[in-house]
Amino acid sequence: MTQGEKEKLIKILSDPILWGSSFCKVVDKNGKTVPFVMNPQQNELVNGLSKYNIVLKSRQLGITTVSCCLSLYYAITQPNSHCMLISFSMDSANSIFDKLKSMYDSIPNAIKPREMANNRSYLKFDNNSKISVCTMGSKELARGSSLKFVHISEVGFCKQDKVVKQLLAIEQALLPDGKIVLESTANGLNEFSNMWDRAEQGESLYKPFFFNWISDVIMFAEEYKQFATRYKGIYGKSLSREELDTIEQTYF
Repeated sequence: MTQGEKEKLIKILSDPILWGSSFCKVVDKNGKTVPFVMNPQQNELVNGLSKYNIVLKSRQLGITTVSCCLSLYYAITQPNSHCMLISFSMDSANSIFDKLKSMYDSIPNAIKPREMANNRSYLKFDNNSKISVCTMGSKELARGSSLKFVHISEVGFCKQDKVVKQLLAIEQALLPDGKIVLESTANGLNEFSNMWDRAEQGESLYKPFFFNWISDVIMFAEEYKQFATRYKGIYGKSLSREELDTIEQTYF
């Protein structure tokens, strides 16, 4: 390896965004396996991560995908790391594990550790790092753990009494440089909405990230094109910018 190649590798290993795009692959909306290039929302989250983070979002913005990438990044580049991916149901947890395993399998063998365990509850590697995948149930998830990274998916759909009980233990298990991401679409007034309100008003340690559906022009680009073509077919012309309202003009 040349000096230039070593410097490039060091740069990639120090940046989770570069690491993900260089080494991880995902299946896109068209069913094609492609390099994992983060969208604007994923980039904003990763670049802005603090120790405590809460995300209110629309669906299908890839927060779970980027959390799988971050878990693999920490587990591979920092031996003895424990990352945890938590969801509200067993079906969802299984889906997250499949996404995690697919991303891990796409990583070049030259840079990934060997699997020591793979049982749909966790991946364990020969560098003593582990990624656990579980549900927000009654089991004490963080007992005896020192956690590097935690992502709780769809917190608003978890049993809210379990959220209150488990979250305190998870927060106490975070390493000094550990990070936690609470993420959900809206689901009425509940503990998640209370946590979001406190974070948005600066009344908690959690840093708020708000990602609405209209701002995601990349994820739904094909749908926008289809609707624009349909509109033109019906009315014989495309919408002009002057016909858009103030909010629409902001995004389009």
